[in-house]
Amino acid sequence: MKILVVSEVFWPENFLVNDLVRTWKSQGHTVDILTQYPSYPESHVFEGYENKGEMTEEWEGSKIFRFRFIEGYKDSIVRKFANYLLFVFKGQRIARRVGQGYDVVFVSQTGPLTVALPALAAKRKWKMPVAILTLDIWPDVLYSFGIPKNKFTEWLIARFVRYVYRNCDEIFVSSQRFKENIRRFADRDSIYAPNWLQQSDEVESTLRLDAAQTNITFTGNISRYQNLLNVVKGFEKAALPNAVLNIVGDGSKAQEVRDYIAAHNLQSVKMHGRFPYNQVGDILRQSDILLLPLIANEGIEKTEPLKLQSYLHAGKPIFGVLRGSCRDIIDEYGLGLCARPDDIDDIARGFADILTFAKQRGDHVRTAAAELLETRFKKERIIQTITETLEKCIEKQQ
Repeated sequence: MKILVVSEVFWPENFLVNDLVRTWKSQGHTVDILTQYPSYPESHVFEGYENKGEMTEEWEGSKIFRFRFIEGYKDSIVRKFANYLLFVFKGQRIARRVGQGYDVVFVSQTGPLTVALPALAAKRKWKMPVAILTLDIWPDVLYSFGIPKNKFTEWLIARFVRYVYRNCDEIFVSSQRFKENIRRFADRDSIYAPNWLQQSDEVESTLRLDAAQTNITFTGNISRYQNLLNVVKGFEKAALPNAVLNIVGDGSKAQEVRDYIAAHNLQSVKMHGRFPYNQVGDILRQSDILLLPLIANEGIEKTEPLKLQSYLHAGKPIFGVLRGSCRDIIDEYGLGLCARPDDIDDIARGFADILTFAKQRGDHVRTAAAELLETRFKKERIIQTITETLEKCIEKQQ
């Protein structure tokens, strides 16, 4: 196949789409990418690039068609939505220009559904099918940004979502709970293609946790969606002896968490900052319990976060402060315990209970996690499903 991938993010940004493209390339497919200049997560252009105009670069035998973005989108809703629009207008123009000769356009939707519009523009001009992998489900996630929900906005957004999904020839979803939305807006079924573990050349981390204490660890982005302030309050209330809450990462809400820790003199909560991706596995293996929190939000609750796969790889009990899809998985496979994200008392009880669970059920968690990675979340099986579906989609078009 000759595949054009449309994505808001791509190498050197660290996303699963990079691994998908590498795998397709290793199978003999031709894959090129339409994306912006790299900027995630700080919303400023990476060193070595200029956020100007357009450029084409080579990456492992693929062409990357890049164009500019609006800097500072991380800290401004206005800039964020302006950047969405810029992606649409610039992306459509470039997709129509470079899209000739591809067999299929594949959309990796890690954020706004508007990322599909350049792909649909190429479809209209060059008559090739479009497939989309949805990792954030609209319209649910859109309302979590603070978009007012009334009759007009619901009608307008639903009309847009329906247009995108009904014009995509194949729809893959990264969470089982997304399927209901797809049926509602596209009047057809979608294909489950969950996240898989992205392997890296792991190295020993420069962060060494105190093995004499019980280490409960969170890794990843610290935004309002991770709900870490409630988690810290619950940990404070639990007052666990000889236990440490390690927070590894950074983000827009990190300073708020630091301020709370300082104001309450919480010696047992450690903010370690961000570490390279290839050190995270070692940090998780040093830990006794892994923390997976998300806010109580209808759209966010439907996701199966990528963090889950790295936690499964570590094989440690999980304390989920969340509801929805990820809680379903934790409960179904006995991977840990969960607490309600808006209930500080329940979070505190959960911290106390997970210590006992870890001692009694640690062996079961290791076995269940390994089995999940070899079945439901097995990379080869998931990519084979996507690839075979694209091949059938192309055959129908011919």
